[in-house]
Amino acid sequence: FPAPELLEQLKSNPDLVVTVGSTQGETIAAMNNAHPPLDNVKVREAIAHAIDRKAIIDGSQFGYGTPIGSFFPPGDPAYIDLTSISNFDPAKSKQMLADAGVKDLTLTFKVPPAAYARAAAPIIQQELADVGIKVNVVNVEWADWIANVFQGAYDYDLTMVSHVEANDFAAFGKPGYYLNYKADNLNKLVADLNATTDPAKQISIKQDIQKLLANDFVALYLFELPNITVSKKGVAGLWENAPQPTTDLSAISWTE
Repeated sequence: FPAPELLEQLKSNPDLVVTVGSTQGETIAAMNNAHPPLDNVKVREAIAHAIDRKAIIDGSQFGYGTPIGSFFPPGDPAYIDLTSISNFDPAKSKQMLADAGVKDLTLTFKVPPAAYARAAAPIIQQELADVGIKVNVVNVEWADWIANVFQGAYDYDLTMVSHVEANDFAAFGKPGYYLNYKADNLNKLVADLNATTDPAKQISIKQDIQKLLANDFVALYLFELPNITVSKKGVAGLWENAPQPTTDLSAISWTE
């Protein structure tokens, strides 16, 4: 259900059931790691400290969403909370930008038509303005976003999307992937992960991956997209949590 602002009204309807679960959807404001000065990890870190996740979740999701500090879902057994690495600290952000010699920075923010992105973009724009970064928000349709942001052209500084596939952290290391991240260390960890069948070691490596992506500030890690379902009373079998971006109707049942 894409309109969280309506949920309180729907919850008051005795004929409806509102269920809020989790997804695999890490919602990020991606940074183009190849565009100066975003190729400087200290600048990316400075930008990260300008972002107030709670304000974004409250303002764009009406409070529905779990803050994340890396590219990993909170429901996974290997998850660790790394939000403190990129905590909201505007004073630190300003100082880091000054130390990096960055001033009068203007960034282009290409925003696809996802409801969460269109709602969050003005909040992010204002938060970056508060530390001296001008953000030009450009709303684009999906075809434009895929052609000019996600595939090939990489014509953006910032963009926003929720990555809903499970265990998709390895995508950050693919050559030509849209974040343009220098991913040698990530790819080594992914290779180590793929080479082991030891569950404990798998968890350890996944946690190392989370720490690497958090400390490299590859993106602005915002929140885990919730799985919001509205159904008629009596419907059973709908997923509360969505391990993949599908609606499984195979187990649906109905009682009056």
